[in-house]
Amino acid sequence: MKDLIKGHILSGEFDTAYRLMSEVDFLEFEEHFISAAHEDESTMFYTFILDCIKREETNELHDLAFLLHVYPYSDHEGAFHTAYYHAERSMILTEHKEVKSLLQMLLLHAIPEPLLTDKQAFDLSKQILKLDPENKVARNIMKETAKRMDQVVVDFSQLSKFNNA
Repeated sequence: MKDLIKGHILSGEFDTAYRLMSEVDFLEFEEHFISAAHEDESTMFYTFILDCIKREETNELHDLAFLLHVYPYSDHEGAFHTAYYHAERSMILTEHKEVKSLLQMLLLHAIPEPLLTDKQAFDLSKQILKLDPENKVARNIMKETAKRMDQVVVDFSQLSKFNNA
């Protein structure tokens, strides 16, 4: 299936790829799609997703776009910011009640240059734990961010140096 998806998308046969996507389990399609995109990092894969979103915007399509940008496209400039956009749209479409969507956003706190502050990651972890009290990722992020937020100490003597400058 991976080769079929790859062939249709790279040839611009989006209607055929769309039909294939609608005929199989979406998670199976997602797996083959991401695998095909790993082999050939063509922007046609993203163009296909945008075309699908134009037809009908769903959280699944935004999740797929997110995966595309954090895995095959992660080295592309702006990939994580695009992933952020799609994670946010997925959260909105699921009314912040889908753990997968929330975890995607939380992942953007764990990248080398995080797109979320510790406070945002802490709050997101809290939200995830309300939906899934046993979620280990959210528990770990909550612990880490709580420690860092508690370690913020303001040295007022250092601040006075700036006033005298």
